[in-house]
Amino acid sequence: MSSLEACALCVGNPLDSPKSTSWIQCDVCKKWYHAICTKLTQPEIKNLNTYHCQVCSAKHGESSFRRKLKRARVQIDYVALNEGETFAIDKANHHHVYNFLNFEPDATSEEKTPYIEVLESEKLNKEYVLRTELPKPVLIPQVDLEKSGMKLPARREEISVQYIEDKVGGDTPVEVMDVLTQQGVLPGWNMSKWKEYFYTDAESRDRIRNVISLEVSQVDDIGKAFSRPNVVKDLDLVDKVWSYGEKNQPRPQVTKYCLMSVKSSYTDFHLDFSGTCVYYTVCKGKKTFLLYPPTDLNLYLYTAWCQEPHQNFTWFGDYTKSYKGRQSKPAGGFKATLKEGDLFIIPSGWIHAVYTPEDSVVIGGNFLLLNSLEMHLKINDIEKKTRVPSKFRFPMFNKVLWLTSWYYFNNQDAFIEDIESTPIKQENDIPEIHHPKAYNILNKLIDQLSDHLERSKTNAAAKRSVPTNLIGKNVPEYLSKLTEWCKLLS
Repeated sequence: MSSLEACALCVGNPLDSPKSTSWIQCDVCKKWYHAICTKLTQPEIKNLNTYHCQVCSAKHGESSFRRKLKRARVQIDYVALNEGETFAIDKANHHHVYNFLNFEPDATSEEKTPYIEVLESEKLNKEYVLRTELPKPVLIPQVDLEKSGMKLPARREEISVQYIEDKVGGDTPVEVMDVLTQQGVLPGWNMSKWKEYFYTDAESRDRIRNVISLEVSQVDDIGKAFSRPNVVKDLDLVDKVWSYGEKNQPRPQVTKYCLMSVKSSYTDFHLDFSGTCVYYTVCKGKKTFLLYPPTDLNLYLYTAWCQEPHQNFTWFGDYTKSYKGRQSKPAGGFKATLKEGDLFIIPSGWIHAVYTPEDSVVIGGNFLLLNSLEMHLKINDIEKKTRVPSKFRFPMFNKVLWLTSWYYFNNQDAFIEDIESTPIKQENDIPEIHHPKAYNILNKLIDQLSDHLERSKTNAAAKRSVPTNLIGKNVPEYLSKLTEWCKLLS
């Protein structure tokens, strides 16, 4: 075997040896060495100008590296808008990060009222959610996995991008977001390419990218081995109604996501699809949220902001618009930083942006909540007004609604139990038959299904989502039965 075909530092292992995944060649003697045998780090290797092995260094000098400027240099990127205008921005940070990091809550906010509810692991349960109706996000610092009912697929310290690639496979496609443009990267990447990027030294990354939509619920040894918190499993509307009415079609895959973000990643203000609630547990790194409550004013401003031609260059926190005859801007915003081991619950409809202070790996997911159905429908309407593409909406949302109506029509006691924390009773201990919140939810649901039925008359996709195999072909008659039941709740 020629000396040019082996590593001179590890007893002549050939080029096809197990260590040969990464090699480096001396620029003088032209011999090849395993990168790991040279003791150089990956950032050093990527920054090499010339490499001189130990023997050649004595005669020709040490290896040389690309010169780094002591003064920070701003890398310029040119981002073009649909209208043809082009903006020059710093490639190292999204242009809204400065506003995000320097954000302070409005001085008029109620300072004595905590922005976030901090709970112990066992306190976050179905009873808490139904009793409080989740008025604000919930943080469980250093969640106790056993008490919360959550189970990770491995020890938290072991869950990394490398671990995720091992489980899902290097060829698995991943949707990568370009942080500066907030658009997907084309052509698409696979998991191996993403892993290589993620582990590249931060100074060597050509631009900031992010992965926030790798759904793994059907993946062995990670998705199937991960168990969501009990409160999510107990309340997830799709869990309850899908298997009851749909046997042949896989349920919407939105329950378990792996989010992998490099330092300085930023996701601009958004609403999760159909206003889904979100659970979020940090395995590595940190995440900082800036959240606004879903008040009528904030949702009005969010809808208008989404329709702005220069939305990407308009900071939502300062966005103003006339609301009921007065100039108004979003109100009630605040920040929350999550650390390794924290569990976070975001209620339905909260408008939020997310910043990553350091490389991070998160497991989280989305769920619909019967108790929040009115908000889900409101956000679904906003998605229509702002023309959110179907790929970014809750999959098979209207089918879920039909199945919801069918499940609870056949389990009417469960409808009340999944909305109210405890039954309301009269003085004579006879259960109250009037349930205003349940009535409002069912009434809104019937309105949505009626609108969908009209659309199904001219839209084939809408027609396919009406489960006539369950409710019968006479859909108006079925809606009439729902209406009669609704009247009993008023």
